[in-house]
Amino acid sequence: MTTKKKIAFAVGFALSIFVGMGVIGKMLNPPGLRERLAENRTCRLCDLSGEDLSNLDLNGIDLTGAIVKGTNFNNTMLKKANFINADVRNASFQNSVMDGATWVNGQVCGPESTGSCLTPQTAELLRSLHCQGCDLRGATLASLRLTGAVLNNSNLARANLSQSDLDEAELTRTNLTRAVARKAQFRESLLFESDFTEADLWGVNLTGAYIQKSLMTKAQLVDATLESADLRRVILHGGDLTGARLVNADLANASLKMAKLTNADFTGANLAGANLVGATLDGTNFSDAFLVGTIWVNGKKCRDGSIGRCVQ
Repeated sequence: MTTKKKIAFAVGFALSIFVGMGVIGKMLNPPGLRERLAENRTCRLCDLSGEDLSNLDLNGIDLTGAIVKGTNFNNTMLKKANFINADVRNASFQNSVMDGATWVNGQVCGPESTGSCLTPQTAELLRSLHCQGCDLRGATLASLRLTGAVLNNSNLARANLSQSDLDEAELTRTNLTRAVARKAQFRESLLFESDFTEADLWGVNLTGAYIQKSLMTKAQLVDATLESADLRRVILHGGDLTGARLVNADLANASLKMAKLTNADFTGANLAGANLVGATLDGTNFSDAFLVGTIWVNGKKCRDGSIGRCVQ
């Protein structure tokens, strides 16, 4: 073998070793999730719940149908990102830049979308407090003053309304399935025939609210305040009302089957014709509550004289 061939062979051999070591290095130290997302810019239908994706450049990333519940997108670049049908409940977008992104409902985030997606309908709501029949799925509306807002027949599924003020608002026949409204204010609001299925209403204030005929199956109402609320014919199957205050509330013909009513306060409430089959009543207070005609946890109807206790 000539000297030149020996040199070429040695160089080639060294390069192969170098490349091989690089491959092995990648195998031993694969890129993390943050690096992969920043490089590939796609994660359709994937589960990113609770991940820290803050301070990244994710412009143009495709998160169609992804689960990003509780995900941290703070200070992240999300221009022209795709969030169609994504589950964004409790995700944090502080200081994130989102203009041009396509939101959960297919609408495009406007040029001032920093910290939240400002779709045309969201912008209209914030400007006029009127947005009847609007598609606000997944909208980030936390900690806002929306007193007296008119949102009848709107779609707020999986929207974030936590700590917002919606006192005296109109949300008749509104879709709030799986919405997050922790510690929100709905005092004296109209919520007739609305859908709160699996909504997170922890600590919500619904004092004096008109909620008649609404669907609240499996809703989380832990420590909620529903004093003097109109809950006639409301469906609360499997709901969690642990520690809730329902003093003087009207629950005539309401369904509380399999509901968790531990330490709930029904003082002076009207439960005529209500259904409590299978409900959990540990520490529940029924002082002065009207229970005549109530179907008790054991399936038997409370007879005349059932005030404060069920007489069977």
